[in-house]
Amino acid sequence: MATRIAVTGKGGTGKTAFAALLIRAALPRLKPRKELLLAVDADPDTNLPAALGVQVRRTVGDMRERMMKERDSLPPDTSKERALESWVFETLHEGDGYDLLVMGRPEGPGCYCYANNMLASIVQRLVGNYAVTVIDTAAGLEHI
Repeated sequence: MATRIAVTGKGGTGKTAFAALLIRAALPRLKPRKELLLAVDADPDTNLPAALGVQVRRTVGDMRERMMKERDSLPPDTSKERALESWVFETLHEGDGYDLLVMGRPEGPGCYCYANNMLASIVQRLVGNYAVTVIDTAAGLEHI
């Protein structure tokens, strides 16, 4: 059975640091069994990649913005949902024993509801492929 861990709570309490340490502690236990870990940075401030010592080229927020720009130019028989899903899978950063998915900041101020819902949907599809999923969330509880 897969293990899912969401690190959540008040802002400034060390959620990202704890999530990164948890990921680093889990990897040596998973590698001998050839099991993978999914790390998810669900915080628009996007600090988990830096805490893990990696840089990501694209985020889920970037793909949302791409869809907003390109949706009207897609061929009429193309499913926008499938196109967006395939673009989002391009954002997965493959690390040593783990994959990292980063929400990123959608363009503009305001609600992150759409990006959060999109990320939740993607994570739901992915978690079955991983022994452990660690989610570093934004401050608050509304996204759980």
